[in-house]
Amino acid sequence: MNNGKIGPDHLGYATGNLIFTKKANDNFSYKFKQRILDVFKHFPELQEEIVYIGWIAPRGWARGSCYIPSPSSYTSPTNKKMKISLQPNEKNFTIAHEFTHLLQARKKELQIPDGERACDVWTLTRLPLELLDDCPSYIGNYLMRKRWDTIKLKVRELAFCAIEVRKTKRQYIVWLEDEIKKL
Repeated sequence: MNNGKIGPDHLGYATGNLIFTKKANDNFSYKFKQRILDVFKHFPELQEEIVYIGWIAPRGWARGSCYIPSPSSYTSPTNKKMKISLQPNEKNFTIAHEFTHLLQARKKELQIPDGERACDVWTLTRLPLELLDDCPSYIGNYLMRKRWDTIKLKVRELAFCAIEVRKTKRQYIVWLEDEIKKL
């Protein structure tokens, strides 16, 4: 991955296995592209995959999206393109959330359940604490979001516990949200 660094004068779209679309390359700052690469490092299961990074216009409500082709559409290598799209300067958590969707769909052996709420739980466990710059969008509550900087360590620890709870309790996300309410 070219040691993971993009030079400020880098004009190309490809950075190892991440390929920025023309719009993303034109609209994302060097610093933001570097953050995407830094987050991608925490997804070793995707390092051999080619992932396209697209751009979402900042005026919409969607902060990020993910496209994974269905296996039935794999008629040629170009149909196997996995892609995440982001608004410019989106938070690390959103970037990681979209990469986690790729794991949900393509890496079934990881046993990450489908859905936005499950994606938030697994994203919390994926990033190191110093990269958790935003709270999850699909789990938690208003108080968690308001106090994120002071409770993110505990919420992250609870996410690891929730994954263990899932082994014996189907309602592991309900359990997690109940525990978050106690913080």
